[in-house]
Amino acid sequence: MVNPGVFHGLRKDFLTGEKVTYSNAVAGGYEKDTVADIHRRFFKRFPVGLPLSEEPSAEHLASVNDADADPDAEEPDETDLTPEERAIAGSKLEERVKLIILRKGVRASNCLIMLVI
Repeated sequence: MVNPGVFHGLRKDFLTGEKVTYSNAVAGGYEKDTVADIHRRFFKRFPVGLPLSEEPSAEHLASVNDADADPDAEEPDETDLTPEERAIAGSKLEERVKLIILRKGVRASNCLIMLVI
């Protein structure tokens, strides 16, 4: 049986919709910039903390504006935290970074390459 992949539903629809953009970027030699932009727009629609098994709400998707600047990640003020709270905050940040790396590791571009073929 063929592996169905990680992305389903709206995530797969989003990536499928980027097929022509990605193909043009490869042909034009600006693939890396396009993949970075696809990642940026993908994470606006599908936040890192949203499980892969859960779709974003229609309200969330309607509120996405690609022209808006991405908000900076909020980091806690460590001066107000106990050592235990610092450890928890560090663990949460580490988990977020791992999720981003994992989702980029699957790579929207790999999915798009598969769609182009």
